[in-house]
Amino acid sequence: MKKSVQFNHNIILLVVCVMLFASCKKNSGAYDYVNRASAFNGTTYDYLISKPGVFDSLLFVVNKLGLTDSLKKNKVTLFAVTNTSFQQVVSKLNISRKILGLPPMYLNDVKTNLLDSMMCRYIIRGVYIADSLAFTDGVMLKGIRYNYPMNAKLSTANATGEVGGGPGTLVFSDTKKSLFKINWVSAIANSINIRTNNGIVHILESAHPFGFGEYTKPVPIPFDKSSFRPAGYSGPFYLPSSIGATTTMIAQDFDLGGEGVAYHDNDANQRGPSGAYRPNSADQGVDLDAAFATLGTTLTDAAGTYPASYSIGYTVAGEWLMYSVYAPVDGDYTVTSRVGNGNTTNPLGFHLEFDLKNVTGTLTYPNNKGWWVWQLVTSPKIHLTAGNHLMRFFHETNDVQLCNFVFKRIN
Repeated sequence: MKKSVQFNHNIILLVVCVMLFASCKKNSGAYDYVNRASAFNGTTYDYLISKPGVFDSLLFVVNKLGLTDSLKKNKVTLFAVTNTSFQQVVSKLNISRKILGLPPMYLNDVKTNLLDSMMCRYIIRGVYIADSLAFTDGVMLKGIRYNYPMNAKLSTANATGEVGGGPGTLVFSDTKKSLFKINWVSAIANSINIRTNNGIVHILESAHPFGFGEYTKPVPIPFDKSSFRPAGYSGPFYLPSSIGATTTMIAQDFDLGGEGVAYHDNDANQRGPSGAYRPNSADQGVDLDAAFATLGTTLTDAAGTYPASYSIGYTVAGEWLMYSVYAPVDGDYTVTSRVGNGNTTNPLGFHLEFDLKNVTGTLTYPNNKGWWVWQLVTSPKIHLTAGNHLMRFFHETNDVQLCNFVFKRIN
């Protein structure tokens, strides 16, 4: 009797062990997240070309930005963006532009520096298969050109009887240069671990908007009324190409695009004759000042001759204006701002940014000389590459009255 009971206990124990082993064994069926397609015999760039109708927009951007060699020769991981990802953001962008009364914009029209900053986030230095990203906080990655901080994380869901045995999800995140995940914007890769001769490709879901939402934001466009442009030219403000040459841009010729895009004004109430000077720009809330008694005449000071014009007035700290400019050649420039003030606030300060980088530090000037007694404040040397740039004039204090800018190429 005892032997029979012991025999039954052994059978039960054996069955339990078999069941436990089966439940712990990795399931190789529907939950297998590894892409087992054979490696592509060619470079990462060649792989994109081999998929016509899928990566055409991505190839266009890569070629335009001179990133071709990075995808042919460098060891990189590409989080590939499909045509659909580009198409949806172009559509959303143009809806926003239509509301602002702006013409439609397409991929070829986007400023090169903006495309560059976005595209380089998808090309990562080094080769990372999905399994190498399976950490609690993922892995911090660096974009190809500017070491922009990105994050990738592979996580697996649980399956019945199996911890971590469910589908794998590869999440690719733009950190927005923030340590707090709440500020991150993420995308999902729906095809992973495609091996090429020089790297790995993970394909992002078609629902992902190229640029992690930045491309869908309206962008400023040049104001075209200024007379300080070459004949027949209607693009960004044209900087001088010859060493020693100067050109003047009046302050009220800031870009089109409205609040938060072309300017920021703390007071929604428009003061001054903005509508008269910019009759087709009903969205402009920047305060102009018409109290310049010599309006319409030509004046001269140490920085050269310039037209008397409206000025930007009623300003407060934190407001800013955006100007599209074009450098015909690589070179160093200075920007001399004609500014005024009639109160007793001291010190008065502002700074200039190019492509959203503060390149001057705080520039200050004396107070209480008069609202339209223009003082000359010259920036340090600023190096600009040939092409389009965005200049932002940022008010660091209240009551910085602004008349115009003198651009000079110094070498």
